[in-house]
Amino acid sequence: MRSKTFRLWQRPLLAGVLMAAVALPGAAVAQGDPAFVHEASDLEADARVVYGTLANGLRYAVMKNQTPSGNAAIRMRIATGSFNETDAQQGIAHFLEHMAFNGSVNVPEGEMVKRLERHGLAFGADTNASTGFDQTIYKLNLPTVGEPVLNEAFFLMRETAENLLLDADAIDRERGVIASEKLARDSLSYRSTVDRLRFFTEGSKVVNRLPIGIAETIETMPREEFVSFYRGYYRPENTFIAFIGDVEPEVAVAKIEEYFGDWKAQGPALGQALPGPAELKPGRVGYFFDEKLMTSVTLGALRPYEERPDTRATRRENLIRAIGSRILNRRFNRKVEQGVATYLSGGASRYRFDDVIDGMTLTVRATPEDWAEALAEGEQELRRALQYGFSQDELDEQLAIIRQARETAVERADTRKTYAGFEYNYAKELVSAFAQDKVFTSPQTNLALFEETAPTITLEEVEREFRDAWRGIEDPAIYFVNKSPLENTEAALKTALTKSRQVAVAPPEPRNVGAFAYTDFGTPGEVVSDQYVEDADAHLVKFANNVRLNFKQTDFDAGTISVRVRVGGGFMAMPTRSEALRRLGLNLLDQSGVVGHTDDDLRIMFAGQRVGVTAKTFIDNDAFELLGATDADDLAAQFNLLAAKVKAPAFSEDVAAQYFRKIRAWYPTHDSSPQETVRKYLPRLVRSGHKAYGFDDLDSFMEPTIADARSWIEPEMANGLIEVTVVGDIDKQTVVDQVARTLGALPARTDTKGDYPVIGNVQFPEGNETPYRYYHKGTPDQALVYVYWPAPDASDPADRYRMRLLRGLFRNRLSDVLREEMGSTYSPGTASYANDLFDDYGYLYARVTAKPDEVDKVREGVLRVANEMANTPIDEDTFIRAWTPIVEDLDSSLENNSYWLSVLGDAQTDASGLTRFRVREPAYRDMTAEEISELASQVFGGSNEITAYILPAKMQ
Repeated sequence: MRSKTFRLWQRPLLAGVLMAAVALPGAAVAQGDPAFVHEASDLEADARVVYGTLANGLRYAVMKNQTPSGNAAIRMRIATGSFNETDAQQGIAHFLEHMAFNGSVNVPEGEMVKRLERHGLAFGADTNASTGFDQTIYKLNLPTVGEPVLNEAFFLMRETAENLLLDADAIDRERGVIASEKLARDSLSYRSTVDRLRFFTEGSKVVNRLPIGIAETIETMPREEFVSFYRGYYRPENTFIAFIGDVEPEVAVAKIEEYFGDWKAQGPALGQALPGPAELKPGRVGYFFDEKLMTSVTLGALRPYEERPDTRATRRENLIRAIGSRILNRRFNRKVEQGVATYLSGGASRYRFDDVIDGMTLTVRATPEDWAEALAEGEQELRRALQYGFSQDELDEQLAIIRQARETAVERADTRKTYAGFEYNYAKELVSAFAQDKVFTSPQTNLALFEETAPTITLEEVEREFRDAWRGIEDPAIYFVNKSPLENTEAALKTALTKSRQVAVAPPEPRNVGAFAYTDFGTPGEVVSDQYVEDADAHLVKFANNVRLNFKQTDFDAGTISVRVRVGGGFMAMPTRSEALRRLGLNLLDQSGVVGHTDDDLRIMFAGQRVGVTAKTFIDNDAFELLGATDADDLAAQFNLLAAKVKAPAFSEDVAAQYFRKIRAWYPTHDSSPQETVRKYLPRLVRSGHKAYGFDDLDSFMEPTIADARSWIEPEMANGLIEVTVVGDIDKQTVVDQVARTLGALPARTDTKGDYPVIGNVQFPEGNETPYRYYHKGTPDQALVYVYWPAPDASDPADRYRMRLLRGLFRNRLSDVLREEMGSTYSPGTASYANDLFDDYGYLYARVTAKPDEVDKVREGVLRVANEMANTPIDEDTFIRAWTPIVEDLDSSLENNSYWLSVLGDAQTDASGLTRFRVREPAYRDMTAEEISELASQVFGGSNEITAYILPAKMQ
């Protein structure tokens, strides 16, 4: 088996825009090879996972996990993707993934999603798939694990694996959907990312086999090609099934054997294709120009790919190399924060694409006029590290951070999620380990390996491995992104690099940040009230200085304590509400550290501890929010930092100067895509032109000053109401004592929320038959259609849940009409808005990606669906299919700290979160099709909708 991975600094972006899960390996096991990599490694596999191979060659991994309880996940990985396509088949692997939902031997076309919905699985959230360069993964998240649901899930996976009909008419109907998806994914950022990938992997076939395919083959591939590809690659020996969840392993294994044991491949197998090595030519220069892209320069020290098995020795080497890069990146970040860097950001990372290339890249971003100076500073910082190495303090800091992360993983091992959107989850990681030929090791093993390795790591070894990693940087590959060409771009880049290398570099200056100054806040606060809320199993505590604490003990995330501190009035307290002041103030509050300690100082002081604060205030938020997550050992330090942030917020001139430089660089790109243009205009449009929303020209962003930010934020921090919410794995008294010692010890502050008289000025605009038109300067064949309707405000908390069901029904019907019938879009979206701060104001909207010449047709389709929903009662089956996934998820959603932070966040002020919690389950349980039909008539029945088109600038 072979390890195939692709890693680069913008990997999340690439994975999204190329639709590629860019980890790539094992197809069928060659005779004599182990079925799983841990069988040939000196690393110990996680004992919780049961591995096996069926007689037909299908491999599986089963793991019991009880978070959330009563849930499970199935992942079926087929070892084929775009690399296996012929020239005439480009895009077929991804197209075939779509056809899994378009009819099989035992499931008529259009019925698979409906069957899943009846069992509580929502399309998109729970049922999905993805295609990469050499893998296709089908995903089912199961909200319950009863026998009927398990049987249905495994039955449908088997249908996908063997029994797709691949009807010619169904293929033709799906062509427009694929084309729409390709259009939706397109952007300037996508194009520049693909070009960068082309440059660094030139000579291989990587960019000639992007999973999304090309228009010519998407439009013309005949059914015979689909059948050939399907039968040649969808075979037991190419299949891996992972089952994770609240089910005994022997039950899951029995289901896999029952549903897949008799699967026999049909026809001859097709071979696996590899991308081939890149052509490595030192000193190559590449570039990509567009007026709406931010400027960056990348230097690459690249070498041929060398396969390395996953062993203890390999992991030790990777750890040591990673430490060197982490130290270098801390230096880059520090200079940005100190305001002494010309570059806006900079960093180094490993650039690796299996079977193609390996090496290191350094990227700096800058304003267009500063690219040469930024390049020089980046090159010199790298050269400083290569020439003078690192300090023991820098090494110790990184070891402490890595140790803390691994200790946290051990604490959370038994409560990590089976599946989740944006956090570690076993379904994703188990499949990823198999796909990358990595041993799926336990958190305990990972920590033990680190503790074994760390004492043996010397500064000299880190420096030696760092220098070895950068071999070839003397004549690097150079890649340049800018708004326009330079005069003789290649010569200019090489001249700038040569000039930089003539500048001698000095050793870095030692750092001494001292001790944290905020540990004593005075006499601990006195508790004046303590109320137990039985239905939420929470405690509401108030201190003599009017600070409030809402607390709930949970064990959903073992060892984790989530903290949310709401202070003052946030956005609503701004003296003059504007997006410009909000962004400046928030940057200063979040990134300036505290008086006496910069943000960088704090990172050093708290290295190795779960301590940190993120500051936020969104539009229409009536508080500043200070967020953190910690554990019992670091709870005191976490509250020291939170209290310091309130008591002594800093307003760094360096942070402000860097912010304004970033704004100047960003603003010319603000209309570089349809979605970026939306952020400028539509928040203001849907609020009748209210100037607090959206934004204006660059000058408006440059107007606010540090003094303006201070005059807004400092009084709120000094006097504003404080409501602390703590949810997690800790006892109540410990939390009460920490809050009393810190925030509860601060001088007394207001006991009421502020008065925000401007609230009443927010109104939904009058309906307009003529669409509003706004223009972007991104890809010229992409447009967006937004249609808004006024909707109920937040005065009735049950309306929040009725609207959720209505917008789900609306989205499903839009998908039927716009995607399946008209082939006009890939994935229409719907959303709604209501806020407790605003009376008589709320809205629902539809968002659709379209071709510029089809916006009127798409709008007509949206309005037709809205009219149907306003005038046609919702039938019971349609209602049940939308309602069941929501209801089935109610219990598992309660096993989440973030949910309880939102429920309890204002429990002693507005108590809107508690009210919604109490209403939620009865609102859903008692909901009827008739009730939602009435709501649909209310929302869609008038003529007061408004439409906005986001069109390419060429149509202006």
